[in-house]
Amino acid sequence: MDEAVEILVPPEQVWHLLRSEAQAGVDEGQAVILSEVRGRELLLEVQMGVGFRVQHAYRLERRGQHCLISNRVRPLGWRWRLSNIFLFGRGIRPLEAAAAQGLRNLKATAEEQDQKAR
Repeated sequence: MDEAVEILVPPEQVWHLLRSEAQAGVDEGQAVILSEVRGRELLLEVQMGVGFRVQHAYRLERRGQHCLISNRVRPLGWRWRLSNIFLFGRGIRPLEAAAAQGLRNLKATAEEQDQKAR
């Protein structure tokens, strides 16, 4: 999935929420931040279980006072490869759907917090 979602708040606010959520995963031992370009890109690897990890490549783009955010997912590990065989190569679809829902949740949270701050 690489479809961008428009969030009607400044990208700095979105970055803060995204980075906070990523840090919570790191603190819990479920995620590792592989690289970041502050305010623009975040590459995160999430442990989904034994033999199964997912990399999330987030990208933010400024659009005036708003931003676009996208998330490209990349599953990794032997368990992923095995399950994808049994799913006839369609195993990425649930991961893409979950990533899209995550972006919609981020949008809702960011816009709700922005409204409360006004």
